Amino acid sequence: MPRLVLLLLAVPTADATLLGGLWVDGHRRQYEKPTVERLRHGDAEAFRFDRYQSPAAVKAAFDGCRSRRSFRPHEASDGRRGLVSSTRLGGDWVLAESEQLAPACTAEEVLRAYLTGSLQKEWNADKVSRVAFSRAASPERGRYYRQDIELRSVRVIRSRTGPMSYSQTISVDKVGGRHYCALVRLDPDCPATARLPFEAASRHLLGTFSAPSRHSPKARKPFEALSVYVGLQQVGPDVRIYAAGVFRVNRRVVPNLVVFDASGIAGDMAGKGTLWLAGHFERRRVAAAAAAVAREARDAGGAASRRWAGAVRFLRGRVNGGAASSEG
Repeated sequence: MPRLVLLLLAVPTADATLLGGLWVDGHRRQYEKPTVERLRHGDAEAFRFDRYQSPAAVKAAFDGCRSRRSFRPHEASDGRRGLVSSTRLGGDWVLAESEQLAPACTAEEVLRAYLTGSLQKEWNADKVSRVAFSRAASPERGRYYRQDIELRSVRVIRSRTGPMSYSQTISVDKVGGRHYCALVRLDPDCPATARLPFEAASRHLLGTFSAPSRHSPKARKPFEALSVYVGLQQVGPDVRIYAAGVFRVNRRVVPNLVVFDASGIAGDMAGKGTLWLAGHFERRRVAAAAAAVAREARDAGGAASRRWAGAVRFLRGRVNGGAASSEG
């Protein structure tokens, strides 16, 4: 199935700041008391993520819509690994969740990796053609990252969607000394302006699909609404990552066909699409371990070589000394 990807007691800081090189909007000593309202099936549009919430509090808000047993393991040949869950919420709304463990790293390193466009494109090259990040600020939003994403065209029966694009904002807050949470939303100030796909083939392929007027360009965005929470918790030398997203699929772009299952698309966005972080840091851990072994081998080899050279010099000295004694 073709899929799209995409491919976090209060002592509030008055101004946003740079912490560890990150564009952080706020800081609390600890997580705030749970304030996230429970998500209800059929009423997803009213749901909102709140700031400074723990992953446990966010996860509990979804217990009325899905079972904790809905999480299933996912492991891909490229190194992605973790747990994913995708839940239909009625209409074109979908809840997608993922859990993963990034080994041998810090939460700051995980955030920096996620906010690196080249890494996102490298891990999602088959779906993403371009990812760019920039920093922005406003009195209403504080400081945030803006992420511009261009997705590759996807085949649908005898036609293709054409390239798709959208922009989203990422607001990062720090909790305590080692944890972070981020909120991701569509950027209303940067809508895509490309024409909708399927205009030529929509009528005979989709029947009820209504093509837009040629005089009214529309955004070619895969989602009408998008809200994502990402929680990063430092657990010893590793980072536990929990991501949850509530999406409304844009049916003017992504037709209501079985091959374009909405839960599958959103599942890739906040589910499998984020699991590359675990794979990325596992690769780094393995590379560091291999480099350490190589250094030990070189050091051991050098020590052995030095011992051998010393033994040779000693033997030569004995031989030369013996020869001199004989001559005497």
